Order: sequence, then C-alpha cells, then structure tokens
Amino acid sequence: MRKTIVALACGLFMVLPALAQSDLSQFPLGTTEMGYRITSDKLTEPEILSITVTGLPDGRYRVRMTTEATGTPGELGLFGFLLGMTTVRSGIADVDLSPLAALFPHRGDLVPGEDYILPGRGTFHASEIRPIAGVPCLVGTYTDPDHPHTRTTIAFSLEKPLLISPLIRVERIKGEDREVILSLELISYSAPTG
Repeated sequence: MRKTIVALACGLFMVLPALAQSDLSQFPLGTTEMGYRITSDKLTEPEILSITVTGLPDGRYRVRMTTEATGTPGELGLFGFLLGMTTVRSGIADVDLSPLAALFPHRGDLVPGEDYILPGRGTFHASEIRPIAGVPCLVGTYTDPDHPHTRTTIAFSLEKPLLISPLIRVERIKGEDREVILSLELISYSAPTG
C-alpha cells in the first residue's frame, strides 16, 4: 500500500545552518519561493520540498516549508531527512557537509578550476558557473577524506538568497562507476522584483 504524506515544517530552517545559503536578512520584502526535487536510491518517487520566505514590513520573516513524499512504509522511513542536513545520511555513507560552511561567505570569490582546502581536511573543487532554476550558481565537488568512495557535487547561489543549497548530489564511487545515492536540486525559484 502506498501512502502520501504532506508535512508542514514551520521553523525547520533553524536546524539547517550548515547548508543555509543566505541569512534571512538577505531576503527582500515580499515572498520568495523555492522548490526542490529530492531523489534517493532508497525512494521509487521523488520528494518535493517547497520553501516560502516572506519578508514582512516590520523587519520580521515568515518561513514555511512543505515536504511531500509518496512511497511504501519502508521508503518513507527516510522521510524528513532534511532535519539532519548538516550530514547527508543516505543509508550507505554519512557525508558531513558542515566544512562547506567555511566557503559560504566567500562563494563570490571562488574561481572555477581552483581547489580549496576545508576544515577537517576535505577539499572543494570549483568546477563551473551555471544557472540552476534560473539562479546563477557556482558548482563544484566536495571530497570528504573520511568517505573516499563518496563524491558530493554541491552548488552555491551567487546572487539570489536561498535557504538551502541549489544542488546537493551524493554519488557512491566503485572503480570507474558512479551511482547517485541522493540528489536535492532546486527546480523553481521566484522572488519579488524591484
């Protein structure tokens, strides 16, 4: 039997500091909407994550996150993995993404083709600048020395405020073969103009 679950997780952003692309103060007045598609080797159908950040005239913000998933009870046991987004848990390997937080304030200075050493001995190789859902991004590869058979592709927004990275793709490496075990990708983005 398949079940559909819709979860409203107001305030969930507070547990995502290591992957927060922007401080809330960087969001404009009005409503910014972000949509993500999440796939995993453990799910037969993607999860959809919708995030809305509304900048209010009095300087406060309203954040709404909705996650929807369809699957078997076993598949939905992983539902809500965003609660631990500082560590990607795929059931195969845990990848600690918190060292990447050192790059966020400097992401506009990162140069494609360059390697950057991170806290904890990890490295980030900046690969290219390209749009993801219309958002200009720097895309690169993160290597965690504690998980040599795992490669993580991650993107940083260069211009637009986002609460979560526009791309996180974790691959398991076996010789020359690579298998995507987890992918989170921005699929839609809208923000107030002017």
